[in-house]
Amino acid sequence: MADPREVFDDALSHLDFLQSDDFEGQYFDRKEVRVETRNQINTLKESIRRCISAFANSNRAGGLLVLGIADDGTLTGTQHVDEQTMNGLLQALHDLDNHATEMQVVDAPVLEGKRLHLFYTHWTQDAICETRADFPRAWSRVGAQSLPLRPFLRNRLQRDKGLIDFEMFYCCPYRAEDLDKDVVEEFKAAFLAEKAAQFDYSTEEFLLNIGAIMTHEGGYAFTNAGYLFFADYPRRRLPSAFVRVLRFEVPVEEWQNRGATTYDKDFDGPLPTLIRKLRTFFRDSALFRTIIRRSDNGGFIEDPEYPLFVLDEAVVNAAIHRDYGATTPIHYIAYKDGLVVKNPGSIPQDVPRRFSLADTQLPSVLRNSRIVAWMRLMKDERGEPLVRALSEGTRKMREEMEKLGLPPPVYETDADTTLTLYNQFEERLVPHAYINAARGKPPQRRGQLTNAMRLIGERMARMD
Repeated sequence: MADPREVFDDALSHLDFLQSDDFEGQYFDRKEVRVETRNQINTLKESIRRCISAFANSNRAGGLLVLGIADDGTLTGTQHVDEQTMNGLLQALHDLDNHATEMQVVDAPVLEGKRLHLFYTHWTQDAICETRADFPRAWSRVGAQSLPLRPFLRNRLQRDKGLIDFEMFYCCPYRAEDLDKDVVEEFKAAFLAEKAAQFDYSTEEFLLNIGAIMTHEGGYAFTNAGYLFFADYPRRRLPSAFVRVLRFEVPVEEWQNRGATTYDKDFDGPLPTLIRKLRTFFRDSALFRTIIRRSDNGGFIEDPEYPLFVLDEAVVNAAIHRDYGATTPIHYIAYKDGLVVKNPGSIPQDVPRRFSLADTQLPSVLRNSRIVAWMRLMKDERGEPLVRALSEGTRKMREEMEKLGLPPPVYETDADTTLTLYNQFEERLVPHAYINAARGKPPQRRGQLTNAMRLIGERMARMD
C-alpha cells in the first residue's frame, strides 16, 4: 500500500496512482475543483475541512488530499481558479484547530498544462482536530469517507490519544459483594509486602489508596481499572471485558468466507484470573496441533504449532493494553495456517500501520498504566510476574518463533490492533512424510501420506 507521505513528496512518480480507481481510501482523497457558483465553492471548502480533520484525527501515517482530479480519475487541474478564489478555498485550513498540514503546487510538463494542489496532513497526537467554533465539529476517517465524530467515537479517540484517563473514570457504585476476594487478598498481600507496610488496611481503605475505588456522593464507587482488576465479573458493567477464542478450518486469507466455527468459547473474570485461565487453557487443551518427529538420539520430539510463550504473551499483551472503553472483546482466532489476535484500540507507539517484529521494536508505551503496574505484582505458578515489559515480551516472542523456524509476528494497527502468527504447519509436516524412505523404501508423494504416517508426523487437535 502506498504511503501518503511518499506520494506527497514525489507526486509525479505516482501520477498513475493518483488517477487510479483504487486511490481514494483511508489515507487518500481527491477532489475536482469546480468554482462556477458560490455553492460549489462552499461545498468544496467543507470537503477540505472534513478531509483534513479526519486525516489528522484518524491516521498515524497522516493523509493526502489532492485538488484537481475528479472522482473518475480525470485530471482537471486547478489552473482555472483565480488567486482570490483559491485563497478562499485555502481558508478551510485556517478554520480548523490542532492540525499540521503541508501544501504544495505541482505544475510540470507531464501534466499538459494542468496544475495540482496537494495537502499532506500529519497525525495530531495530543488533541482533536476540529473547527474553531463555540460548538466545534470534527471528523474521523473510515475507509474513503470522512464521517462526523460522534460522541462515542470522540471518547474513543480521546482514549487512544491519552487525552482522558479511562482507568480512573467512574465505573459504578462500590459494593463489597462485587469483589473477587481471593484476587483482592492476593494483591493486597503482594502490595503491602513490596511497600514494607507496618500496618494493615481495611479493604476499602486499601482499594481507595491504590485508586481501585473513589469517593462518590458520600460513599464509594469503582474506577474502571478497579472494576476490571478486582470485580468477580467485570462483564456486569463492562460487557466487552472478555476474550473470545475461536477456530476455523480455513487459511487466514479466507477469513471473509470462513464458514462455521469448530470451536467457540468465552473467557472472562477479573484480569489476573482471566490471564491465568487462558494460560491453563493453552497449556492443557488441544486447540493447537503438535508435530511428533523422531530425534537423532532416539525417541521422539514434540514441536508445537506455536511456542507456548508466544501464545501466552499475545493474549497477555492484548488483555492489559486493549481499549476497555470499546464495545468489542478481544478475539483469539485459530486458522489452519495462522493465529490472529484482534484487540480493540490502536498501538499507542509511533509505528507503521503494518509492521513485523523482525524490523520494528515496540517500546513500552502503556495505555492502561495502572492495570499494568498492578499486574506486575501478581505472580504465576513459578513465582514470576504475570506480565513483562512490553519490549522484553515482544523481543522474546520473535526469538521463540525463530527457534521453530517461523516468521516473526506481524502487526496491523488502526482503530484496532491485529497480531498475526503464521505456523507453516503443512510445510513443517512434509519432511516427516518420508519416514519410510529412511528404511530403504521409496518415498511417497506429499499428497499420498498414509494414515499411519500422519499419526507419527502429526497429533491433530481435538477439543476437550
